[in-house]
Amino acid sequence: MSRLRPARIASVRTDPAVDDAAEDATGNATHRLAVALLAGSPRVAVVGPGWSRVDARGWDRRGGEVALAHTLQQAAQEADFGHVRVGVADTAVVADAAAAVAGESGIRIVEPGGAREFLAPLPLSLLPLSDELIETFRVLGLRQMGDIAARDVSELEARFGPDGVRAHQLSQGIDARVFRAFDAGEAPETALELDPPVDTLEPLLFVLRHLLARTCEELADQGLCAARLELDLRGQNGTETGVAVPARPTRQERLLYDLCRAALERTTGPGGRLTTPVEEVVLRVARSAAPDARQEDLFTRRWRDPMAAASALSRLGVRLGSGGVVRPTVRADHRPESRSVWEPVEIGYGSCMAEPEAPDEAQTPGVLHLLSEPQPLRVRTAEGRPAEMWGDAGHHELVAAEGPERLSGDWWKDPYHREYFRVCTEAGDLLWLFREYRPSGTFRWWLHGWWD
Repeated sequence: MSRLRPARIASVRTDPAVDDAAEDATGNATHRLAVALLAGSPRVAVVGPGWSRVDARGWDRRGGEVALAHTLQQAAQEADFGHVRVGVADTAVVADAAAAVAGESGIRIVEPGGAREFLAPLPLSLLPLSDELIETFRVLGLRQMGDIAARDVSELEARFGPDGVRAHQLSQGIDARVFRAFDAGEAPETALELDPPVDTLEPLLFVLRHLLARTCEELADQGLCAARLELDLRGQNGTETGVAVPARPTRQERLLYDLCRAALERTTGPGGRLTTPVEEVVLRVARSAAPDARQEDLFTRRWRDPMAAASALSRLGVRLGSGGVVRPTVRADHRPESRSVWEPVEIGYGSCMAEPEAPDEAQTPGVLHLLSEPQPLRVRTAEGRPAEMWGDAGHHELVAAEGPERLSGDWWKDPYHREYFRVCTEAGDLLWLFREYRPSGTFRWWLHGWWD
């Protein structure tokens, strides 16, 4: 039975080494820090410039929270951020305060259950309260968090209303801002909360590339490939847009990025503008599969890469939408034009695995090409067989004719009665004609196709 992992949050504060104004929309420092911190966790939330929060769960077997803090520090420094401070605690308010007062090492970890004791001597300025309320508390002699926590909550509520109750809760480390609990056995999922929201595709793709890198790392750790991705774009006022991305089982980051980009481009307006500003991006592996492997023969002359074909089909399927990639298939039907139908191609590795055998050219039969619509003809017969024809393709003498091959059926819906002939013109063209009898007893000639 799976279990939900207890909440732990890491707060990361930095001094950006690069001015935001000097960078374009796809590389601003706010988003650069957030995507860099994906190295430590699949869930990151932007708080402000040089400040993000990270879901700190999942490091029990990877060195614990100290190892997580060092990983986050290193990731931020490699992204050109200086003076990186990391705080880890049960709630966001405690983690933020821990990062603010982190010592020389830049790391401060508050053990579970130790929030109130840790916060008590800290100044109220570290709480997310208005400057006006903090100044009022100061005038009343309440300067530390422990001073607020020691007061009776009903007294604070009577005097300051909901703001007083919130201040009392925060001073004890009680904070409702947590990452969504996730099941220890669920498929890989990465998420990034954006502040400010983005309203164009370009910065969204910048974030997406790093989410995919993180997802592919997790898939590799589990020995799996992604067969279907889901993108949730969560906007303001609770709006949400879901984008499904089918693929052959793969963990190739570049391929998955191309597929996601193509799917997103189909949902955007002119200039790559999103329908609503996006506050959070969630990338989920909706279906995973074991990686496929195939043994090839080094000395085989005719070797094809089925992976390349499957990749091409995946890209086409996403760009063209459901049913956009089709292939012909044969079904049982006496009427020639109804024997072949187009069916959607199931995007997957297996659909491209079969290696076609090289045909024996000495025994290769002619290929029949049917016209999309039969063309009417005038035909002169001799001894019951076609001898001369006139139509859109001009006038032709027929030097040979075989037939007839009689076909009829579908009396219950669309009855037909035909006599087919294979004919050869004086130029050597092999044509397929038929004479169609009507219920009135008359008939008409048609050109139905030709052979190569």
